[in-house]
Amino acid sequence: MIHDVIAIIAGELNRFLQSKHNITEEKVVMSSIVNLDGSVAVQEPDKIVMTLANLEMDKSQSNVGGYTKTSRGNFQKFNPPININVTVLFSAYFTSENYLEGLKFITSVIAFFQSRAGIFTNQNTPALNGLVEKLQAELITMETRDLGNFWGIMGSKYLPSVVYKIKTLPIQHDLMFPEIPVIKKT
Repeated sequence: MIHDVIAIIAGELNRFLQSKHNITEEKVVMSSIVNLDGSVAVQEPDKIVMTLANLEMDKSQSNVGGYTKTSRGNFQKFNPPININVTVLFSAYFTSENYLEGLKFITSVIAFFQSRAGIFTNQNTPALNGLVEKLQAELITMETRDLGNFWGIMGSKYLPSVVYKIKTLPIQHDLMFPEIPVIKKT
């Protein structure tokens, strides 16, 4: 599910950037900033790199299981989904000659989320159909010291960037529990 949602948002952002800047090139690439060996992961410059930065459980959503009534009038146990928030980093990986162009594209990333009021639904993002009803994107701001720590964890030098938290992805595996018959008075 996480990979599907990240790919859908990248596709929507690419279409937005192509329309806004009248280009045919796909500017958004989904990648780490650096490889495990410390080398640069993205080989093509002048891109917006979309990187999964963090996953966290959304504690504001209920995760209490229970029982549901079946069509035969019995009950069946269910486990609730685990609700996940995904933190995504959008970095301007542009050559020094195109630094201002990178800033223009970071501004456009912000404009993309602003144009949707940070909301992704089946109506404005048809590719989400069947995955999730609604996602909400929230701009994350960091203090300078936190930003330094963040980029250190990412294993890279600072790049012009913006961070969004995408809320809430319900992760669930439908495990079938046996039905529990209703006890009836006789």
